[in-house]
Amino acid sequence: MKRILYLTTALLTTASVASAQFTANSIWYNGSEKITCASESSKSFMFEAEYWGDDGETITLTKTSDNNFNVLTSEKYSAFERTKSAEYRVVDGHKLLLFKDENGNILKHYEYMDHDMWEAEILKGIHSILDGTYVDETGVKYVFDGEDLTMGNNKLKISLDPEMFYILRVNDAAEYWWTVTTTGINIYNVSEGEYGPVQGNVWHRLKEVSPNGRWDFLSKEIVPENFMWRYPSGLIRIIRNEIYARHGYVFNSADLKNYFSKQPWYKPLNNNAAVKLNTIEALNVELLKANETAAREGTDDEEIEDGL
Repeated sequence: MKRILYLTTALLTTASVASAQFTANSIWYNGSEKITCASESSKSFMFEAEYWGDDGETITLTKTSDNNFNVLTSEKYSAFERTKSAEYRVVDGHKLLLFKDENGNILKHYEYMDHDMWEAEILKGIHSILDGTYVDETGVKYVFDGEDLTMGNNKLKISLDPEMFYILRVNDAAEYWWTVTTTGINIYNVSEGEYGPVQGNVWHRLKEVSPNGRWDFLSKEIVPENFMWRYPSGLIRIIRNEIYARHGYVFNSADLKNYFSKQPWYKPLNNNAAVKLNTIEALNVELLKANETAAREGTDDEEIEDGL
């Protein structure tokens, strides 16, 4: 399905900041969705958004400053209904469009790409969850690395479907269902149901034992939205605080202190003031924190104590 977005600005010249932000045919991704700038002028920008299972709607962004917009949507109930503002931001060379709620929390984020690689970006987000080193209940080692899987001494190939990202296909034959757990992933057998694959009995429970931790890539890559969707808010809190832990942050919360003290790579410092995040890490902390907030507001789960 497609949804149309109109970005309306004050009178600007083609050399203005906004014109540099959004150019005709520019493509923006958030890990599972893409928006394409269909046209541009000195006053407005029209975007077409595409993702699975949604009806079209109109989003209007009215310029309030060089990089900020007010947001209005034509649909009462939509993925953008809580969005009140948007911000264009450049972080370490990454061009971003951030949609926010009335409190300034980021609800959706899109990154500019110089060519159409929608499916590749979706798969990249899924692989960022799977990639790592694990052991199963019997001590067999599993190493997921992109499309390569080493299981004990066996070298295998895996493939993923962007539309059924919970299905893991091995050597283009056997299919398995996988889910995220607090310590790694579980892999299940799959049977064919009336409407498609059905999760069966657990095949193996895998515990992550990667020497550098589960989410070290967040020091150099922006977290995709479809990465965050796979985790409960409590685990997102752990992921967010791991960014600090990698710099030696000393935690006051008992659960965080207990969790990170068990990580072989964790080296606590004596002074938290010495902890400095790079620009990618700082953005990821902001995005992960916003995801935690949104998850709590959207469920009846018991509130989880903040770590930082």
